[in-house]
Parts: sequence; structure tokens; C-alpha cells
Amino acid sequence: MAPAKPLFVRGVLLVVTVARAERVKMAQTEQHDELAKIATRFAAMPAFPIAVREYTVSLMRLRGSPRPLNRLTSHNARWRVAAYLTYLHADRERYGPEGGATYSNLLAMCGPRAEISPRVLKTVLALLQLTGFVKSVRSQADRRSKIYKPTERMADFMQRWMEYATKALDILEPDMGRSQMLRDDPGFCDRFLVSSGRGHVTAVDLVEHMPEYMAFFGSRDGAGAVLLAVLLADIDGTAVPSRAELAKQFGFSKTQITKVFSDGEALGYFILDGAGAPAPTQRLRDSSNKWISLELAFYAMHMRKS
Repeated sequence: MAPAKPLFVRGVLLVVTVARAERVKMAQTEQHDELAKIATRFAAMPAFPIAVREYTVSLMRLRGSPRPLNRLTSHNARWRVAAYLTYLHADRERYGPEGGATYSNLLAMCGPRAEISPRVLKTVLALLQLTGFVKSVRSQADRRSKIYKPTERMADFMQRWMEYATKALDILEPDMGRSQMLRDDPGFCDRFLVSSGRGHVTAVDLVEHMPEYMAFFGSRDGAGAVLLAVLLADIDGTAVPSRAELAKQFGFSKTQITKVFSDGEALGYFILDGAGAPAPTQRLRDSSNKWISLELAFYAMHMRKS
């Protein structure tokens, strides 16, 4: 009879594991449906094109940050590490008064995302410390543990980061007054970080809604910046800035910008004229509008009043 107990325990564990997986799957489906519903509603609004322009202008302003930070925000995997860190720091309900931004917790969050390897995680953490956006301190509860804490510089950046979303959302849902909440409510940022951070754990990742689009514009250095410049020129009926101007504005080389142009053309996102200047295809217009509607829907779901 002795072997029966381990078999029984393994059976119970299997049932519990399956039940947990089913609950996660149900939660993912519910959040996916809610996100898609909000995104569809936003995209159908008469004011959506105005919100798209505001989103584009504000995000370009953010992307024009100092070069080291621009390197961080230009790549989705690096950007996500910073987002996970700020979430873990803010979620003191789960992790205690010091927050939970330890290397092990960050590694656990990054683990399911193949593009965020331990090497990428360590590189981003070093960059954040080198640029003064994060500092590492010893935990008061356990001196063996090191905790990463966002600095005031990161807090200022967070305000600008969230501002591009609140401005666009205020065009679509003015009664919510999200820009005012961001400006006047000290707890607004932390509430968003906790809600969205927990959402990243339980929901289908936002990037997975448009993997092909984000594989280029979210994973190629310079591609996201070029995208914004091309879209804004298309909206305003103006010329796209030159390669030299784009390189200077966003901190990339002319060679990188040229490669983005040519690869984007090969993928069907750009049309290049005789001088090599890009214009968006209808595919790019449709894809970018879909992505913006999804991203704004994600922000709307997690930017709540207290």
C-alpha cells in the first residue's frame, strides 16, 4: 500500500494544476474579449483619427528622449523589462512595503517571453542603473536580497510615458479625465502599474495580438521611430524627414534608418520613391490603426479612478 500515497498525491497535484490552467485560460479569454470589444469601439469613433494623431505626436516626443533611454524604448523586449520592474516595485500589496523588484521576480516574469533572455534582463538592468533611472539597494527584511527601485528620474519619465496614452484617451473618453488624474492623483500611476502588471501575468500578452507587425516595429531598433514619422507625415500631408534628420532625432545611424526603409518595403509596409523616401501602404495604415486601438484599449482597461 505504501506506493499508493505518492500516486494519489501526484493525481491531486495534476488535478490542481489542470484546474489552475483552466482558470488562467478563462481569465485570458475574458480579458481578450474585453480588450477586443473596447478596441473595436474606439476604432469606430469619429474622433479616432484625431486620437491617432495625438498618440503619434506624443509618442514621437517620448521617443525623442536622451539616446540611452531611446534605446530602451525602441525595443519591445527592453521596454517590457522596465515595465515589469516598475510594476513589481508598485505592487506592495503582494510584495510588502519594499516592493518586489528583485532579480528573481523579474526573471520569473520574463521567463515565459522567449525574447527576454537572462542576458537581455541583465543588460537592461545595467542600462537603467547606469542612466540613473533605477538604483539597487539591499532589502531591509533580508540583507542577502537586492531590490531595484525606480528613482525620481524614472518617476518623471513615467509621467511622460503615460501622458501619450491619457491625451489620446481624453479625446475618445473625455468624461474620464485621465490626463487630470495623471496630473493631480498621486496614486494614479501606481494603480495603473499594479493593474496592468497583474494583467500581463494573467492575460494574453498585448504583442501576441499582432505578432507579425510587432516583430518588425517592436523588435527592430529604429523601426518604431520610422513608423511614427511616416505615419505623422501621411496624416499631415507633409514630407517624411530625411534619414539624417530621423537619425539625429531618435539616436540611430543613417544606415539603420535606411535598412528599416528597405526591409519595411520588402514586408509591404512602405512604398519607396525614386529618392528612397518612404510612404505608408494601406496595409501599414490599417495595421497601425489596429495596434493603436488595441494599445489604447489596454490603457483604458487599467487606467481607473480610485
